[in-house]
Amino acid sequence: FIKMVAFKYLSVLTLALAALQVSAIKENHVYAATELQSLLGWPKVTSSEFAASPRSVFDRWTQDLKAQLQTVAIMSGYGLGALDPATAFDWIPINLGDAALDGTPLTLKSPCFEQVSIAVNYSQPPTFTLTAMRATANCEEDIYLVATPAGIIFHKVTTDGTSQFVWDAPLSEAERTWLSRTGFRIMRLSGDTQTMLTSLLATVELFLPAELTKGVWPVIQAYNMEFLRKKAFYNLEPRNITDVVPDSADVKDGDFFGVLRPDGLDPMLAWAMGAHTGHTTIALRFNGQLYICESTTDSAYWPTNGIQKTPYKQWIAQAKAASFQVVHLPLSAEARASFNATAAGEWFLNHAEGLPYGFANMLFSWIDTPEANYPGTLDAQIHEILVGVVDSIAPGAADLLWNRGFNQRLGTTNLTTLDLYNTAASRNISFADMFKIPEQDEWKYLSHFENKNEVVSSMVCDVLVCETWKAGGIFGDLADDIQCTEFTNWDAYALNIFDTTTPRPAACVEADPDLPFCQILGDWRMSLPAYNTRKPVAKMAQVCPRGSPPDFDKPIGC
Repeated sequence: FIKMVAFKYLSVLTLALAALQVSAIKENHVYAATELQSLLGWPKVTSSEFAASPRSVFDRWTQDLKAQLQTVAIMSGYGLGALDPATAFDWIPINLGDAALDGTPLTLKSPCFEQVSIAVNYSQPPTFTLTAMRATANCEEDIYLVATPAGIIFHKVTTDGTSQFVWDAPLSEAERTWLSRTGFRIMRLSGDTQTMLTSLLATVELFLPAELTKGVWPVIQAYNMEFLRKKAFYNLEPRNITDVVPDSADVKDGDFFGVLRPDGLDPMLAWAMGAHTGHTTIALRFNGQLYICESTTDSAYWPTNGIQKTPYKQWIAQAKAASFQVVHLPLSAEARASFNATAAGEWFLNHAEGLPYGFANMLFSWIDTPEANYPGTLDAQIHEILVGVVDSIAPGAADLLWNRGFNQRLGTTNLTTLDLYNTAASRNISFADMFKIPEQDEWKYLSHFENKNEVVSSMVCDVLVCETWKAGGIFGDLADDIQCTEFTNWDAYALNIFDTTTPRPAACVEADPDLPFCQILGDWRMSLPAYNTRKPVAKMAQVCPRGSPPDFDKPIGC
């Protein structure tokens, strides 16, 4: 199953719901906190236990679910490589709208029926009436989801007619407050049960066993590349020469290294956030020795947790063993002249090294314009339900990933996801509006990293790179007007601060004749559309869409 790792732990948002869709679920029954936790096999740990060691909790969960999914795959007759990666993530439901509490029907059309209406009688208990008319020959069943941020009902429709079902669980006061504004959220799966199972298994195959092994097996690498080709239209061709590692003397302070590991996680992130890398790092020297500095987490393929520096040669060895595809982007002469490596190094040592990975604001750096940042059928309405449901199952994960960011924006403390929704709404701030509030570099968050209780900065990989450039003076007088915590990978490598005039080394040209930069590691040829095209401007990256694949191009100012 997917290992959640902050940009590396994002996947829990998606797979929690996916597991429900193909499990032995009861129809017309509300799945709320306890049953959801049991159905998903989520470990029973306290929030403090989770915060102290999120990776170990997810390792336990992953190993248990891996065995279950292997059984499902065998029973379904699917072998490794037999699934189509183009169907990965197709199990994400489609938002249809909200069923109002005043009984006004929500009317729609589905692939199976020419007309469907859903209405709710908001009594005790709430009762739903679904009418399906004029069946088509296009499909066998519709599967509907009726939800609040704390519970979900699954309802299957196979024939014309009217059916009724009830919300058979108590509604909390917070749920009732939320419902009074929105009504019950109605969603539909994009296919029948077997299609959804196939999609889930296709998704899982992206990640397993790659997230549990030091290197990525060639068959899984190829499967991930096919996913990127079919889903993001990003075509990475095989390389004949895989290692073009520069000598340390040819790597300068401030140089950028972009990474893509074909392990499910990086390809998912690239597709979801709109980029051609899944991880970024920066080079700095300390006491004359070259290091690669980055924000990441420890894992089966990486030994160190948090913001760290690794000697260059050691990092190259680890990257190669981990099946990294790596590009090297040197700074331009102009940018290098403005970059104070001493100041950047001092900032890193005094303000960054040893901090945890930037879980607290990772979602907020990605989502600027909720109507234009999501991939596939995911949208703000589904996201609102999903993160609320996750909070009811795993409050530690919710606190780690979004509740701290929501609380920061509202000036509140320790509110749960649903209480945050209601507090925001009382101020005329919607769920989507909270993501539109730009993250600020100066904001700090309470962290329990390595069993410490500290208020610290939160930086994901590209944010650390940007902050290091900022500390070294790359942005000049614009420094106070650029919030690095709003950056994604695309924003970092699109900056026009890189060297495109110095001829590439002959080894780079031989390995990749048509690339404008050097790819130093990897079996697959990377590309970086928009590379070196964006001039730094005030408030850049704060209100930006994802863009359309494969280039993910964005408006001027992003």
